[in-house]
Amino acid sequence: MKARQFVNVVMRRYGMYSVGRIKPEEQLFYPSTKEAQAAAPSNKELETSISRMPAPKLKLERPAVMDNRMDFLPFYERGCGGYSKILCIDEEGRTVLYDTDAGLLHSVPGLNGPKGAKPISFSIIDRNPRDPGRADALYVMGRYPRRYDYFNFEALMYSEPSNSWKDWRWHRLPPPPAHVDTSMVSCHALIDEPGHDPILMVSSTEESRVGTYCFNTCTNLWSKAGDWTLPFVGRVEHVPELDNLWFGIAIKWPYDLCAMDLSVEVPLLAYNWEDLALPEDWEMTDCSMVYLGDGKFCIAKIFEFYMDNDQTEMGAVISGLEVLRHGEPSSKLVMVKHKSKLYKFTRNQIHCIL
Repeated sequence: MKARQFVNVVMRRYGMYSVGRIKPEEQLFYPSTKEAQAAAPSNKELETSISRMPAPKLKLERPAVMDNRMDFLPFYERGCGGYSKILCIDEEGRTVLYDTDAGLLHSVPGLNGPKGAKPISFSIIDRNPRDPGRADALYVMGRYPRRYDYFNFEALMYSEPSNSWKDWRWHRLPPPPAHVDTSMVSCHALIDEPGHDPILMVSSTEESRVGTYCFNTCTNLWSKAGDWTLPFVGRVEHVPELDNLWFGIAIKWPYDLCAMDLSVEVPLLAYNWEDLALPEDWEMTDCSMVYLGDGKFCIAKIFEFYMDNDQTEMGAVISGLEVLRHGEPSSKLVMVKHKSKLYKFTRNQIHCIL
């Protein structure tokens, strides 16, 4: 996979959202792995603070109402390796598609129903597209499936409606049955391997005892994978070139980078790497991760912490990490930490990275 040049950073300031871009190779990585390894004894702590983010490419402002949240979902064009499109969703389910490369906004149909805060999404290639040139599909699901929520789970596909005009449409799908009215979806992963139907995997927390379920995108049917749960929070990324493992952020303190094989019947944790030396009173409230290619990851973790005056503050730590093969004959994977930078929230907050 060719390394990504940019990471999209979504910022929030009250009812205003903005999208900017950073170059992780320049800001979060040393010129070489050897330089990062040489700096390892000194980079356990946060290297520097970020005083300001790059100028935004897009600004979206919501009315001054109590619930003015927006969410931003990556719409990866897996057919051509594109990572520039972002679906912007407001609290009522209205949408707009932003192309960060072209700097353009595209009109797309609104969701049939709102998805609540922090919906999850999956980008796949439709195996039976109406138009081979528009085979990308985006699946969006609310984290809190409810019985009365008729449109908790939908998919955006290019299809032919009843009036015979081809266009992008949202299609209603069944929610994960065991999660309805019982549990939230704590993490999600896409299993899309050659020769097999694309599978969407959702998992709950251990405390819920709901387990993990899989959705077959070809049959539109759910099945239970097991009573076990995935130890991650948020999106889990599949990286075939790194032992065909799935990578994510641990749901429990100290929120390490972890990897496991989801292609087996009962997955076990394969690796757990400490990427930050955190004070014990730092509590992670959110996180997002982007795989850049060439074994490199960009990770943003949002924390709440106490200062010397016992006042609570919030900030985000953005890190550049590299995973590579090391040693013979076992050739285990190792993690090399490059740079970690702290951005303290004052007026502007980091919402997520994509």
